[in-house]
Amino acid sequence: MSPGRPKFTFALLDLPSDHEIDGGLVTECQVISAILHNRCLGTKTKTIRATSKASFNTTPWHPYSGLRFVHLATHASAQGISLVGGNIIWRDVAAKLRKLAPRLIEGRQRALCLSCCYSEGGYNTLRPLLKGHFTGAYYFVKETIRFATAMTVWSMFYLHRIEVVPARRVEKINTFLGEEVIRYCSV
Repeated sequence: MSPGRPKFTFALLDLPSDHEIDGGLVTECQVISAILHNRCLGTKTKTIRATSKASFNTTPWHPYSGLRFVHLATHASAQGISLVGGNIIWRDVAAKLRKLAPRLIEGRQRALCLSCCYSEGGYNTLRPLLKGHFTGAYYFVKETIRFATAMTVWSMFYLHRIEVVPARRVEKINTFLGEEVIRYCSV
């Protein structure tokens, strides 16, 4: 970690679509940030917001070695994420994630939370590209996910003490929703 760079535990990548921007809608990351702030974790939370392909590519992606969770909230297809002005393939997303979350020191753990449609496909593409930077990933089982379901899942996820591999929490979320909605797998 660079001298003087704050130590963050959570990085929230808030990549809203045009209808969310135009409608002035609250984003998933804004809700998660509020939950973390109310848990006195606001100083441990870094939010990066990009609303277009251009801003995603020009955002300075500083490394934060202390990150334990990187939450990617966006719209996506099988090929990559969808932003105003164009799509970004998963391989290019991985390059930005590697900059943000540098290689882990042995024994450390870090999870990627993929909150988007086609998140399992994203996980499968990102997995070999993020080896050594993440130890696991959370993703949705179904190809498409509704905003209300995603908000329920992540609100429950971030509500209490968070471990990188909380198998019981995933089980409780899926039980509450009545089906397997979210899954955790190693990277």
